[in-house]
Amino acid sequence: MATIELAHLSDHFLEDDLESTIRAVETACGTTFVGSEEEDSEVLENSIDDDVFTDFRDRLEANDIDADVYVPVEFDDIVQVGDTRIASTQSLRMVLDSLRDDFLIEDAQEGDIEEDDGDDDFERDDLKDNDEASSYYADEDGGIEMKDEQLRHVWRAVFRASRESIDRNLPLFFHN
Repeated sequence: MATIELAHLSDHFLEDDLESTIRAVETACGTTFVGSEEEDSEVLENSIDDDVFTDFRDRLEANDIDADVYVPVEFDDIVQVGDTRIASTQSLRMVLDSLRDDFLIEDAQEGDIEEDDGDDDFERDDLKDNDEASSYYADEDGGIEMKDEQLRHVWRAVFRASRESIDRNLPLFFHN
């Protein structure tokens, strides 16, 4: 299962990698990056189907914004440090706004999306078994609709997570 997490860079990088990551981000954004030390790390979503998350990330890739880590500072390019791709959370937000129509997300106030309780007409517990999740993709009657609902759920989760990243000044991590 894929995970969306807010965390300190030091939670995921060894000291040498951490220094080179911070240097690369600071070079890209042209300013000093200091993430919040007051905020606690938090897993925001931890039960996203890997296939659905991969499809979502493919859409980000098509918009040149797919990364493993999003930092809450503005810069345009993807920064590569070792095997890790790093992008700006603000750039991610802009792409998410442009993808809103692709996911058939109703134009709503930003607060409405953030207040969403995450109940998107399916139960995540129902998708825990891979056999059961696979049947959704194979089912001609409702499989595509279920996958679309799951993609909308991921869009909403990433949208809320990007907002949290900016508000709390913590990097956003994608794991899958």
